[in-house]
Amino acid sequence: MAVQVVLWNTWGPISESVGAAFPGWGSSTVAMTANWGMIMFVVFVGPMCWATQRCGLRSGVVSSAVLMALGTALRCLTRAMPWFTILAQLCAILLGIASTLILAAPPLIAADWFPPGERTTAVAVMMGCSQLGSVGSYLEPFIVRVPGPGVTIEDLQSDIMRLLYIHAGFSGVLLLAVVVYFPSKPKIPPSVTSSCERLNFVPGVLACVRNKSLLLILASYAVSVGPALAWVSVLNYSLLPLGIHQDEAMWVGVAAVVCSSVSPVLAGRFNDRFPRQVRTTLICLMLFGAFSFYWFLLLSYGVVPVSKWQVYVSVSVGMASGMASIPLYYELGVDLSYPVPEILVSGLITASDNISSSLFLLIFLIPNVGYEWITYTLVLSCSLPVLLMLLVKVEHNRSDIDLSE
Repeated sequence: MAVQVVLWNTWGPISESVGAAFPGWGSSTVAMTANWGMIMFVVFVGPMCWATQRCGLRSGVVSSAVLMALGTALRCLTRAMPWFTILAQLCAILLGIASTLILAAPPLIAADWFPPGERTTAVAVMMGCSQLGSVGSYLEPFIVRVPGPGVTIEDLQSDIMRLLYIHAGFSGVLLLAVVVYFPSKPKIPPSVTSSCERLNFVPGVLACVRNKSLLLILASYAVSVGPALAWVSVLNYSLLPLGIHQDEAMWVGVAAVVCSSVSPVLAGRFNDRFPRQVRTTLICLMLFGAFSFYWFLLLSYGVVPVSKWQVYVSVSVGMASGMASIPLYYELGVDLSYPVPEILVSGLITASDNISSSLFLLIFLIPNVGYEWITYTLVLSCSLPVLLMLLVKVEHNRSDIDLSE
């Protein structure tokens, strides 16, 4: 998961450099390379859920690793325009297809490998590791120089190609590791429900469509998580008006991502200890996020004098609150949908945030749209889902079966 996030977020942290090195690489191109991941997830999540349920987790993971290795190899072929842009977009498409399993698998892995009191924590650790991948992407300015005096276009292109070679190498090593060892399930089931039969694909989809509480969760998750996740890939554009350039924005991103790696684990562990408080916890996290992004909005409009520590804290707390909610959404959705397969429920949940993330990034394609709308969107995305969550009828179908045995 960490490698996939690094690859998905390749271009945002070096947006100034890639814009200077390759003509035509503005904010719309950078946003579109990230957006392909969202679009491909929505298109392929259904077939992926069906194939994983039919062929097993190992087959899906190996297929995803192959797509990642192929995509990263393709964008290393040339730096000549327009082929560089075409191959970068093709790589983004392949990474998006690979992400369908990588992002939807954590609840399935947790259900197959971990007992009830550890499942949310297991999902949270996987989500935290995925965020650590973003740390790697925000360290890219150590490899790719910032445009400036004495730095030529050829220098920038060479730096970027060196970064792409590193990405391809990591993807190749990951493919080899997955092929050598990745079992689908443990020999001994960790819980009663992990060994129980699930609904088949089509009946499972129909059960999800008829579940009003799950539909409310999907809507709440899409609105609260999607925009913030997409914002990570274009964070530089929000920081530039505050006088924070690529080299400093790197550290804002790193701070936010490190906090976002720890917060899901803390929230997941809390939920495993107090599983009946999941809705209250989610609402509190949304309100924390809304407050933090409102603080960032005030900084962006000069209502509050800008200082670096306020930028760091507002961005970090806002992102960490959103990431902390992800394992709780997964656990709540899977719990009240049982016996629908975990891979199907998590696929639908993740698809919902990919749709909202994609819509968020598509706005960058509007000519002269600017960046002022971003902060308002982030504040509203954390505030409105509170109302949806209050309407959810919380049920613990899977947990009640496990705890009764």
